[in-house]
Amino acid sequence: MNAIDNNKIQTQIYHRLIALWIICEAFAGGLMHGFKVPFSGLIISSLAIICITLIAYFVPEKSAIIKATIIVAIFKLMLSPHSPGTAYIAVFFQGFLGHFLFKNKKYFGTAAILLGILGAVESSIQRLLVLVIVYGNTFWKALNVYINKLTGEQHISNYSLYLAIAYVIIHAIVGFIIGVYGFKIARNAHEWKIKYPDLKIETLEPYRIDMMHAKKKTNLLKWILFACWLLLVSLYAYSWIYPNEVSIPKEEIVGILIRSTILIISWYLIVGPLFFRVIKRYLERRKIQEGETITAVTTLLPDMSAIFIGSWKISGNQNGLQRYKRFVKILIINTI
Repeated sequence: MNAIDNNKIQTQIYHRLIALWIICEAFAGGLMHGFKVPFSGLIISSLAIICITLIAYFVPEKSAIIKATIIVAIFKLMLSPHSPGTAYIAVFFQGFLGHFLFKNKKYFGTAAILLGILGAVESSIQRLLVLVIVYGNTFWKALNVYINKLTGEQHISNYSLYLAIAYVIIHAIVGFIIGVYGFKIARNAHEWKIKYPDLKIETLEPYRIDMMHAKKKTNLLKWILFACWLLLVSLYAYSWIYPNEVSIPKEEIVGILIRSTILIISWYLIVGPLFFRVIKRYLERRKIQEGETITAVTTLLPDMSAIFIGSWKISGNQNGLQRYKRFVKILIINTI
């Protein structure tokens, strides 16, 4: 195989991996929700990290991950214009982190594991930071009091800190598993094509991509904020019913509710739109510069979506974790 053919194959793989990453970011949540797939959010975020790992492995160009990250963000803007600004932070964080970690391919396995761990930990810390900013330190005190009432202990323990640490550690463990698995996929992808010819999808079911109406994914952070708000309201009600049994005065609880309301309204009405406008202007400029690649990737999206759906259907002869593993294997074989 000559250099021209090799470059052509690398470009095709590159474009297909970008298309798969776009599907994960823009509307895979909607696709998997239709099949009632449990833990779909975790699967999608894992696939995004695996896509970055595969780009680093199969595309030697130094700026490949950065360019792919920008293109994914551009398509996210087109396909999911309702996505909050924080969603772009996650995409850029993973992309730039991957670019930095995979600079030295000598330690590829270590880089893949670190990408999985740090990518997952960033997601958990981002949510925790939002809770701290919105509800303040008093909220954590209120959470400790609430849990203390449930456990019946005499002394208030720092349950909120334990929960936060456990939350981050769980994400780190999951990220480690994703990183190891991503490295194994990159190393075995070509071998899988030869070893499992029966997993090749020969006929693709037509799938139409609606560029303006991608299904909105559930925002976990919104549910967490809402759960915290319900907790505060219940504490406030408890303080009225049993005024002598609460450690936090009603005034402090009201203060937290007012603070959170002001900050959330400020974000959605002022800060968020301004932040999104800056991102949108930057991506609109890059959209012109990356026009050729965007055109190539756009033509691939219907087929890659069909491969995504087909891979899940074919993996249906397995259950539980084995089905997830088979799904990813089929998906990668037909992408690479």
